[in-house]
Amino acid sequence: MKTDTKYILTGTRLYFVLVAIILLWAAYTTIFTLHPSDTISANIELIPGIIGITVLLIAGFTPEQCYLRLAPISKPGLVVLISFTLALIPILMTGKWVGWSWLPVLIYSPASGVAQELFFRSSLLPVLIRIFKTKNLTAVFVHAILFTLWHVPLAFTKAPIPGAIAVTIVTFIGGMAWGWQVQRDRTVYWAMIQHIAYLMVMSLFIWE
Repeated sequence: MKTDTKYILTGTRLYFVLVAIILLWAAYTTIFTLHPSDTISANIELIPGIIGITVLLIAGFTPEQCYLRLAPISKPGLVVLISFTLALIPILMTGKWVGWSWLPVLIYSPASGVAQELFFRSSLLPVLIRIFKTKNLTAVFVHAILFTLWHVPLAFTKAPIPGAIAVTIVTFIGGMAWGWQVQRDRTVYWAMIQHIAYLMVMSLFIWE
């Protein structure tokens, strides 16, 4: 409770941090939408998350408040992640198998999964949790909307309309599931592991 009081007393600083994170979100969305190449994206995608966490740490957040701690997953958290995994099965069934390619599976997918979690769950979500104070579900919802909007421009320019709509729905569900589990268990690593695994599997399919 002492830490929460600290953030209430330094509300102006907190709103400056929020503005900085939103600007980072806009830059990150632009990078992801332009997507110059898989190699370039894999190299620069980590930057927004690293900058975001650095901003939070300078502002007074602790690594634990950024969910950067090792901790076991709770039973409710595990149920949420398993449920989200089951929800992805129909999506995969609509894709076309393209087979194994080591760069997408072993390099690009892990890099993107780590980058997204560091920004959305370890940078954006902690700030929103502080902004909305006791309304954690509202913070998770807003963070899920921004997570979804991050995917939307590229989805609607690269995928057919049904596929883009599916991406929008799935990313919102994923944002809610990962955001809720992370703030519930106060650790980002379980969501990060599932996110990486999900991207690795997705890299084996295409949607036309």
